Amino acid sequence: MKKHHLKRSSILLISLALAGCVNYSGISPQAVITSTDDLKLSSAAIQWPGAASWETLNDPVLTSLMEQALEKNPTIKLAKARLDKVAAIARATDASKLPTVGVAASVTPEHFTENYIYPPPFAGSVYSTNLLMLNAKYEFDFWGKNRAALDAALSNERAARAEIQSARLLIEASVAKSYFSLARAIEQKKILEATLAQREELLNVAHQRLNAGLDTEQDVQISRGSVPAIRAEIIKQEEQMSLSRNALAALIGKGPEATQNIVATLPSKVNMNVPDAIPAELIGRRADISAARDRALAASKQIDVTKTEFYPNINLTAFAGFSSLGFGHWLDGSSRDYAVGPAISLPIFDGGRLRADLSSKTAEYDMAVESYNQTLIEAVHDVADQISSLRSIAKLQKQQAEQQASAQAVFDLAQQREKAGLVSRITVLNAQSALLSQQSAEIELKTRAVDLTINLVRALGGGFNDQTTVSSFK
Repeated sequence: MKKHHLKRSSILLISLALAGCVNYSGISPQAVITSTDDLKLSSAAIQWPGAASWETLNDPVLTSLMEQALEKNPTIKLAKARLDKVAAIARATDASKLPTVGVAASVTPEHFTENYIYPPPFAGSVYSTNLLMLNAKYEFDFWGKNRAALDAALSNERAARAEIQSARLLIEASVAKSYFSLARAIEQKKILEATLAQREELLNVAHQRLNAGLDTEQDVQISRGSVPAIRAEIIKQEEQMSLSRNALAALIGKGPEATQNIVATLPSKVNMNVPDAIPAELIGRRADISAARDRALAASKQIDVTKTEFYPNINLTAFAGFSSLGFGHWLDGSSRDYAVGPAISLPIFDGGRLRADLSSKTAEYDMAVESYNQTLIEAVHDVADQISSLRSIAKLQKQQAEQQASAQAVFDLAQQREKAGLVSRITVLNAQSALLSQQSAEIELKTRAVDLTINLVRALGGGFNDQTTVSSFK
């Protein structure tokens, strides 16, 4: 018995020694994952934009459009299909940790030759070869292959979930941008229509003054020339309204007629909570960054899976059942057939295939890490841009508000002086022109502020939360 155990141990030791003929020395990842600390970002806490950030805009029409887009948009459905796929892969990978058990049964009539090894009465006769077996197989995961494969599959599943959120956020931002682009065009058209009425009145006054000998034909032509230009601008805004409605229809997965009656409005006030610094924690929690991080983590686990191929693979196989020639004694105790034993396979020489496979997986990991690093750097740049622009727009809005207040005061005073007979109608109309110009500028700045707010919510991830950290990596 001792000799028997010694023999088995010797075989195992020789196998392990032979496995050393194929090794992965000198193959290791080169990429280094970037942390938010490396970018010297601020750790100051700011309010995290929740998933319902858009509701702060307090626009039920916009909220309804977003809900329709998230339900119907093909991009979301595609991302969900990808998640279903990787989730199924994760379940299949998890199942590999368990034994496999199956049943095999066969009934095979066979004519036995008279000119071979078969003795009478089998030679020259037809007999049925019958088999009924229960098979089992179990792989011993000594090197952590199945565990690493499951970790990789779960990381890919987390990445797919993050990509769904990223897709949702992009769709929501696109809906918001198209909606407020429509609102801008509607508001600007109103201003242009008021401007057109003001210019037409100026033209009438110019005609009256020409007839009274107070103005020349040149003054009339100057007044007339601005009218077609304003009408052309109105046409442009109508085109923009149509394009924005078409964009909204595409986003909610419907035809253009579905959004033709939508009336969008700009918020009365845009609350711009601009952070003092780029928030490291929030940027690291963006859905696209989380997905890239999980993809890199999955790639690192695939390296672990590939490394186990350099070691012996040990399986336990067993079968038990009945086998017989003919039906007479098929299920008798004497027809019992069974076996159990280990199966060991190990690489000795493979022409460099395993090292090439490991080099490939290592390169994939390096690519995934650099993709994550690039995504993180672009996210930092994105947030920095939005913060800078929001600060600038706040200053511009303050200056514009002062100019508009001044224009409003001039217009009000001109109307009062006209009623008192102290100024002509032209003075009032000119003051109105300046006021309309400032009202148009207000719409442009407000639209820009809304657009930047949307960009900041998107840049900060829109409330996505993932607990995967950089420490999870190699």
